[in-house]
Amino acid sequence: MKKPNPLLAAMGKAADPEPETIEPERSKVETAGKAIGKRAEQKHLGAYFDKKDPILERVAILRARLDMTNSELIEHALNELWKRHEAKRAFGD
Repeated sequence: MKKPNPLLAAMGKAADPEPETIEPERSKVETAGKAIGKRAEQKHLGAYFDKKDPILERVAILRARLDMTNSELIEHALNELWKRHEAKRAFGD
């Protein structure tokens, strides 16, 4: 619960009381290793680049031109790389 503001109380103004929300407590064992939320069934895959790396500009341009999210761009790029890799294996390269 939020403490009353003494300055507001002295001025005769009381802060609006915020409704108290009670969340069920979860044990550490219950939440350990479990993602909570809409991404619970997903795995994060990402990368870090220097701020001046031209790849960042290329990603922004592709994102705008193709109307894709970063996740969609990464998925598309990996699918293309996989196809190329599989084609090389099929032709003995």
